[in-house]
Amino acid sequence: MAQALEVKQMSTEPSKNLVTIKGTKDGLTVLLDDQCSFDELIKELKEKMKKDKQVFGNGPEVEVKVDAGYRYLRSHQKEQIINLLEEAEPILVGEFHSKVITREQAEREKEEGGLTSVAKIVRSGQVLRIQGDVLLLGDVNPGGIIEATGNVYILGTLKGTARAGIEGSKNAVVCASVMAPHQISISDAIFYAPDRYEKKDRKPLFEEPVYAYIANEDVEISFEKARLLGQFLKKTAAQKENSLNT
Repeated sequence: MAQALEVKQMSTEPSKNLVTIKGTKDGLTVLLDDQCSFDELIKELKEKMKKDKQVFGNGPEVEVKVDAGYRYLRSHQKEQIINLLEEAEPILVGEFHSKVITREQAEREKEEGGLTSVAKIVRSGQVLRIQGDVLLLGDVNPGGIIEATGNVYILGTLKGTARAGIEGSKNAVVCASVMAPHQISISDAIFYAPDRYEKKDRKPLFEEPVYAYIANEDVEISFEKARLLGQFLKKTAAQKENSLNT
């Protein structure tokens, strides 16, 4: 006689919380799972808001930050999530973060953050302007100007003017093999050496390659050995990453 087999129905319940409300030093953060389907996410969000509406009750207004992780959300999906959260009346969505960027944003960041190499001499009266970082294989002569929205790297002698971070980036640098500038600017900070030119002093400021950077909140330009540039760039990249995640 055939043996009866007991068939157990597989559970369709999620194995983990798809919506997590976490308290941080900056307030409440709503963490959204980025692996499940959007419908599953919305279903759990609705259920959680029904429960949490009773918790928040008639208390004071609570501002929350939403973290969607690596989930790409269309504008109407984002709006749906915000509306569900704010149905619990004391809740107000203050920030909405996602690690996914649109194609337009990616193209813009690529344009702004890419490195452009140029092999030439920037002569007196000439201006070389680059979007993003620039690597100049050549000199900047007195009266010549090189400027970039990002960093300026010169494998040669800087005798003219170099401007980095011209759209406001205070983390930009100006690095040169031989640093003998007339002027350096980073964002709105300026290093100006007119006395050197009045005295026709063409000697380098330093005996080895250096980079110029903004050292403190007083927006003063300082110089450091170029061999330490990697540490500085790593530090500023970490600071930028932290600011995006907060």
